[in-house]
Amino acid sequence: MSSAFLYTGAPQYEFNALSPSGDRFPAGAEVRIFSNGISRPLAPSLAVSADAALSPDAQSVLISGKQRPEQPWQIWEIGLSGGLPSAPPRQVTHCADDCIRPFYAAEEKFVYARRTPQGFQIETAPLHGGNALRLTWLEGDFLPDGILRDGRVLFEAPFPLGSAPSSPAGARDLYTVFTDGSGVEARRCDHGPDRHSASELDTGDTIFQTGSALARFSAARAGQLDLALPKGEFAGPVAQVEGGAWLASYRAEAGEAFWICRFTPRAPALPVKMAGPNAFQPVAIRAHPTPPYHPSSLGDRQGANLLCLNSYMSKTEQIAKDSVAEVRVWSRNKRGEPVALGKAPVEPDGSFFVQIPSEAPLRFELLDRVGKAITAEKGWFWARKGEQRVCVGCHAGPERAPENIAPQVLLRTQTPVALVLPVE
Repeated sequence: MSSAFLYTGAPQYEFNALSPSGDRFPAGAEVRIFSNGISRPLAPSLAVSADAALSPDAQSVLISGKQRPEQPWQIWEIGLSGGLPSAPPRQVTHCADDCIRPFYAAEEKFVYARRTPQGFQIETAPLHGGNALRLTWLEGDFLPDGILRDGRVLFEAPFPLGSAPSSPAGARDLYTVFTDGSGVEARRCDHGPDRHSASELDTGDTIFQTGSALARFSAARAGQLDLALPKGEFAGPVAQVEGGAWLASYRAEAGEAFWICRFTPRAPALPVKMAGPNAFQPVAIRAHPTPPYHPSSLGDRQGANLLCLNSYMSKTEQIAKDSVAEVRVWSRNKRGEPVALGKAPVEPDGSFFVQIPSEAPLRFELLDRVGKAITAEKGWFWARKGEQRVCVGCHAGPERAPENIAPQVLLRTQTPVALVLPVE
């Protein structure tokens, strides 16, 4: 019951107040440490702080904060000793824009979200100085939720991908991307409800918020699973503590204040209030495995290569056999208008191989023999410069494994159709 944890104390927490210039904590916020029944501020020298993330060895904390209320949010690091701050906070970003939601990554780096004219975009940077690398390349608010045990960045973004930040707040979903910005994909491609504020448990399950409740992704299932938890309202991510219990921001009735409460999953016991009122974003102070480093496979050529193994394979619709003749690739110009980059032939087995622009919005459309659209992607994706990517099928889902056969397009040619016209 006395497990130490971090949390954000705030009179008001607005999940959706991001773009174009919203504030998630309009009445202020402060990261606090709760230990042995006592709550104290983590960084009292900062005027505002939130978004605590613990290092794998539990010896330091990253937070978002401001020295003065009128300044933009920046990322700060604070050392811990015996669960308490050991030195004043050290600023690790120096941007003219808001920087929020930091997490420790491999190789002494961290990821965070930076405000841009296109919405919040995810970047990674060295902890002790160096150039930042942008990981996301579409319009909308992209916010990291954590670093998975396999080293990928777990993030939330609008569904479908590429929704403009100026559009009304709609559904979000959960996605992953490698720390070089390649391999972006949906965590589950099931077109589910609004999902955000996710965290990974020791079991590998992902717990996230949907509406005012919590739900789960499990490795054994391709869709969302409900959780048997007390009735009430949850706000933000879950933190796992020793023994498998959870911490979450919770209130039993609308109008009450949120408290950090302790839950025992799959047990009928009521939650136990730990810290509050007006408490959010719990983070257990406990060591966890260091995320693995993934060496980047990006080359130095222009554009990216994408191989589709079977465009007939889809878990959301039936595409008649032998109906697909071509694939048309779309991008967007600087004004955000869709622009057709060109077409490429689709083989009888549904395979095609194209070279596409990098760091740009991309969308595919399947055409029949008279040029009529059979089906098209509803959202957008991107690829990094030099990326070589293989998809099982059009909208097959990340859990689908390919058949052990050679695609006909590679038997015919190993040179992709170049669709890399400049987009003005």
